[in-house]
Amino acid sequence: MDSNLTADDFDWLRKLKATADAKRDPPPIPISIAAKLVTFGLAEPNSFGAFTITSKGRDALLDQDMRDAEDR
Repeated sequence: MDSNLTADDFDWLRKLKATADAKRDPPPIPISIAAKLVTFGLAEPNSFGAFTITSKGRDALLDQDMRDAEDR
């Protein structure tokens, strides 16, 4: 995954994934983070003006979680 993503970016991806999994409305995401996630194809705007995680975003989280587990 792109090294330009920060821990905060991944935290927001996790929040988007959790709300999607729970079928809840996503939290408001800071514009700067949303723009970065959309640029990398990890999130996309929905018809309500909020952002949702993409399958590429879910894959990125899985990769990050595996790297985090290796670091422990």
